[in-house]
Amino acid sequence: MRNRILICAGFLLASGMASADVGIGAMVGTQGYGGDIAYNLIPRVDARLGFATYTYKRSFSESGVDYDGKLKIAGVRALADLNIGLGFRVSGGVVFHDNKVDLTGKPSNNTYNINGTTYNSSDVASLKGRIKFGNGVAPYLGLGWGRVSNAGIGFYADIGAMYQGKATTKLDITCGAALSASQCDQLRADAAAEQGQVENELRRYRWYPVINVGLSVGF
Repeated sequence: MRNRILICAGFLLASGMASADVGIGAMVGTQGYGGDIAYNLIPRVDARLGFATYTYKRSFSESGVDYDGKLKIAGVRALADLNIGLGFRVSGGVVFHDNKVDLTGKPSNNTYNINGTTYNSSDVASLKGRIKFGNGVAPYLGLGWGRVSNAGIGFYADIGAMYQGKATTKLDITCGAALSASQCDQLRADAAAEQGQVENELRRYRWYPVINVGLSVGF
């Protein structure tokens, strides 16, 4: 991702040399906390480079298994803003992201329910996993209000969606010491089936909603 950031930054810096209008902004929203830098290329079009990141922890159940989850959102966005009048604009581009969820399975009432099979907590030494989305490149399209490149202090907002792609899940399970080899094989087979079920249930998250608000300073 570092190389992608440098390429985007270089592109926008080179483009911005042809214009005197530049602004920076600080934002917060569903993409996390971050900022933007924008250059006015031609009267109605701005090029904007932004970043945002956020970490959120919560416990939840998925496919009958209880998890402690840590959601990590991180992304760099390269956008073009087409200003259509009255402060409104249409924005499009790409988001280079590293959105993922780290999972730690935990027993419920001293048992695990994995692929419909109940295991005692002692049967599972550990259950960890990770969910990732797409290939890290997400097209974005949205509407907005306010221009980061405008002179002075201003307000700006974005609402849209990015297509982050199909979720892929990896579950790693370690058998408890008391399980026989055949029992351990069955546990691993159930974990593999559970992995497929989790991926199937996460199909609805291919589209990630974007709602951001921020303050800008233009020069």
